[in-house]
Amino acid sequence: ASTRLTVDPGVDRNPVWTPDGRRLAYAAARHGGAQNLYWQRADGSGDSTRLATSPNVQFPGSWHPSGRVLAFQETRPQTGFDLLILPVEGDEASGWKFGTPTVFLSGPFSEQQPRFSPDGRWLAYESNESGIVEIYVRPFPGPGGKWPISTGGGTNAVWSRARHELLYLAPDGRIMGVPYT
Repeated sequence: ASTRLTVDPGVDRNPVWTPDGRRLAYAAARHGGAQNLYWQRADGSGDSTRLATSPNVQFPGSWHPSGRVLAFQETRPQTGFDLLILPVEGDEASGWKFGTPTVFLSGPFSEQQPRFSPDGRWLAYESNESGIVEIYVRPFPGPGGKWPISTGGGTNAVWSRARHELLYLAPDGRIMGVPYT
């Protein structure tokens, strides 16, 4: 049976599981503000906690496998969609501390949908810098350049858990797989 996890009457969107499966991060607008990052225990106990405060809209993208970093996208007036990183410290017993978000990737193009690789060394994302939305990867935490993954368009990157493969959705609806080493 379905059970509602969040209780605020506002819209809660884009849930992302923490690596340990105990919490969900999501975007929510509270008190008339922009959608920002929140999290809550997956069993529904306890209150939701705001992870970041910004006047801009934020959506969670992916947790680093360590559970200590959340990659997310933020719509900023100067540059549009950018990728940011939120450090997280602590634990249930000592309490959680959320660091200050830092920019991972910002520019004149749209960068969205960050996804950490299973080993946490790479971040896949979407960008329209070629004129159409394509999938790229960059080393995390950097430095390093970018590698294009899709050709002819791509969205919704997902790292396979079964094999060394990055999956994405092509414009014609096909699911594409790109092996990596």
